[in-house]
Parts: sequence; C-alpha cells; structure tokens
Amino acid sequence: MSEAGGAIAIILARGGSKGLPGKNTAGVAGKPCVLWTIEAAQRAGSVERVVVSSDDPSVLAIAQRFGCDVIERPADLAHDTATIDDAARHAYETVGSPDGPVVILYANVPVRPEGLIDDAVKMLLESGCDSVQSYARVGKHHPWWTVRVGDDGSVKPWEGEVLYHNCFRRQDLPAAMVPDGGVIALNPDALMCRVGAPEGPHCFLGNDRRGVITDEGDVVDIDSRIDLLVADGVLRGNKEGTTEHTEHTEAGSEKRDWSGRDADLTHAIIGCAMRVHRELGPGLLESVYELCLLDELERAGLRAHNQVPCDVSYHGRTIASGLRMDLVVEDRVILEIKAVEGLKRVHFAQLMSYLKLSGKQLGLLMNFNEHTMKAGIKRISL
Repeated sequence: MSEAGGAIAIILARGGSKGLPGKNTAGVAGKPCVLWTIEAAQRAGSVERVVVSSDDPSVLAIAQRFGCDVIERPADLAHDTATIDDAARHAYETVGSPDGPVVILYANVPVRPEGLIDDAVKMLLESGCDSVQSYARVGKHHPWWTVRVGDDGSVKPWEGEVLYHNCFRRQDLPAAMVPDGGVIALNPDALMCRVGAPEGPHCFLGNDRRGVITDEGDVVDIDSRIDLLVADGVLRGNKEGTTEHTEHTEAGSEKRDWSGRDADLTHAIIGCAMRVHRELGPGLLESVYELCLLDELERAGLRAHNQVPCDVSYHGRTIASGLRMDLVVEDRVILEIKAVEGLKRVHFAQLMSYLKLSGKQLGLLMNFNEHTMKAGIKRISL
C-alpha cells in the first residue's frame, strides 16, 4: 500500500430510508446532504479520487455534477438489509481495485470535523493497521448503567451482580466510545477480507483496528428529522462563526422582524444552542445556559427575550400567574431550558402549557445536561 496516501474515498448513499426518506438529497444549510460529504472528501489532502455509490439517480446526478466518479448500485446491494462492506467492495472492484487506502464515508453524515479524513488515513499508514474508525464518547448512555427491566418492573444489572457497577457519578465512569459514522479508513486487504480476521459482520475491519476520537457535536449522522435540524443548525452556525460579531445591544433593539420560515428559524436557534453547549458542556445551572443562549441568539441577529411573563386567562379574566417562559425568540418560538438527568413528561407538559397560554405554535425543549446537544432537543408544535 502506498506510503503517501493516495486514498480512494467511497461515498455510500443508499436511496431508501425508513427513518427519513430522501435524507441523502435533503437540504442541509443550503446544500443537498450528500454534497457536504463530497466536498469533505475532495478537500482531504490524502484523497486522490472520490467515488459515489448509489441506487438514487438524484444522488448520482449531484455526484457527477461535482466531479465524482459514479457507480449505480445494484438492487441486491441497495435494500435495508444489505451491508455497507458489500456495497463498498462492489464499488472498489468496479473502479478497478486500486492500490492504496480506502476511505468509506456515509452520505447522510454532513457534519464531520475538518481534517478527520486525513487524520484517519495518516494513522492507517503510520501504524500499518488494518482499519481506523472514528468514535464518539457515549456520555451518560454508558454500558455500566445498562440494566434489564423485567415484565414485573424488577431491575437487574445487564451483566454482573452489582447495579450500575456501584458507580453513580458520570465523571467516575471509565471512558467508553461508540462508532459515530464520521469516517472508516482501511487497507484493501482488510476490505476484501484477506487478512484472516474472524468471520462476522465486521470482518472487513481486519484484526488490528484503531480509532480516532471526535468531540461532542463534531459528527452528526442524520437518521431522523431532529438530526436534520441539528445538522442544519450546526452548519449554518459554522458559517456564521466565520464572521466577526459586532457589539450587540438590548434584546430586540435594532432587530428586524423575522420573515422567514419557521423551519429556518428553528435551524438558527438550534445552531446557537449547539455553540453554547460546545463552549460550556453539561453540568451547569439552567440559568447559566439561559443567559448564554440569550447572548448567542442576539449575536446571531435574532430578537430574543428571557423570563417572559405568561398570564392565564380564566373565565374572561387575565390572572397574573407568576409563570415565566425561559426564552421567546422572534415572538414565535418558546424555548424551555433544562439541565436535568433526563427529560420527563412534566417538562413536555410545561412547554405545551406555555404554548397554549401564549397562543404560540412552536416550542423547543432543550436539555443542556446531555452529553450531546442533539440528544437534548425536542420540538413541540400545536
């Protein structure tokens, strides 16, 4: 295998999706989702050639337009039980089985850190290993805290005899990672299952497997509508972050009324929340997140107010209830800020009540105590 890189990037973009149909061509921050991955591969210094494998004509048309080689994936490799390694092997053999590293990228991952592809290829070449995959920290969804709940409601450890391994603080948990879908780099012999790895669904990763670790929010894998909103918010936020912010004044002053779509407003808000969470992380008071998010929203040019009174109308009378909404953005979206171990029904009910009392249609429940902000955002509409 070449020592200089010279990798071929194979982008896999199956047309069908039960979770979010058409996700590979869905608009994300002004571009088709697959285009973000194409551009990431083309920017990577270690990649010589970019190939897109898909059964979706729209994806193939985008790939051709932006200078990629395209491979029409056969139907038997495009159903929801087909494996990614079979699809990657088909693409690799179709383009002539070139010597050099192979990089597998998913078209539904529009957010990945700059340099991730090159870092994975560099580790592959320097270590001589079979494969390198990107991993993210699991946070509070840790295997030590996994349990079995019986039909009678009884709780038992998933493994062993001691519940939660007697560990009750997140910071005391040993580091645990999960694949995040950002990148897989591997040598051709591993991909073609020629290195003697044990048979199984991950045989193509070989025997000597290495990993690069990404930070929270670095990689967003789109499998649902909320993933799409988060990715859009992150990427729009990244573009906004390249410009210098001017000093801002009181919330709402010198701001124009929002005239765009609710979806675009929601995307902008989520981008602001992601930036706050990336900067502060979990574990702080709700009031801290509220004020920092207020600041971030203002810097993004959005009219936002915090601790907005929410009166109750009862038998035709307006009653000062003492209720206050954490944040209201553009007089259209209510944000309920939490920093809790997990969202409960009462939190959803609270936001729903604010929507009904205020006459607004859209709210976002945001739990900043999650390891990833993506996991802490819930959208509610009337």
